[in-house]
Amino acid sequence: MFPELSTKPLPELILLLGGLIALVIGFVGKSKKTHIDEVALVLGFVVGAFMIFMAVVLMSNGGWPGSTVLVLALLGFGLFFRVFKKVKLSGIIAVIVGILVGYLLYSMHASFLSNEAVLVIAFVVMVIVYVILKFAETLVRIGGYILSFRPILIILGLVALLEAALLFSNSSLSAIFG
Repeated sequence: MFPELSTKPLPELILLLGGLIALVIGFVGKSKKTHIDEVALVLGFVVGAFMIFMAVVLMSNGGWPGSTVLVLALLGFGLFFRVFKKVKLSGIIAVIVGILVGYLLYSMHASFLSNEAVLVIAFVVMVIVYVILKFAETLVRIGGYILSFRPILIILGLVALLEAALLFSNSSLSAIFG
């Protein structure tokens, strides 16, 4: 899957870029005098999403050290959820699924179901989907809060820079620590 993304030096450069953005976010913080923090958050969101995608690509293509994939994924989530943690997707998706189920049941002209039964089934499906997604969303949100905490971002940024430097020298943290 996307083998061109797993060719050198792209993973190293993405680790380097993500590490630098994490350090800027970690050290600059919120500044009313400049807009560096806002620019870093937007860049972090985009680069974080790409880092998560790249971690999946590298893992599926194989041949990359586990430390590289792990640092890409962790730092990617930390940068991504710095912006994304305020959005509540579970309710939106549950309502959409409930409407789709209701529409499908109604459009199939299920003669054995009344309109009230279709509404009840759609509502029950919506509640079940909401509960499952809310649980998953809570777990992801907790992970996002932890990974986007400034001191953690600084540590992850430094580890990403170290991993990038090691990859440029044909080594990795996995090779060093076994």
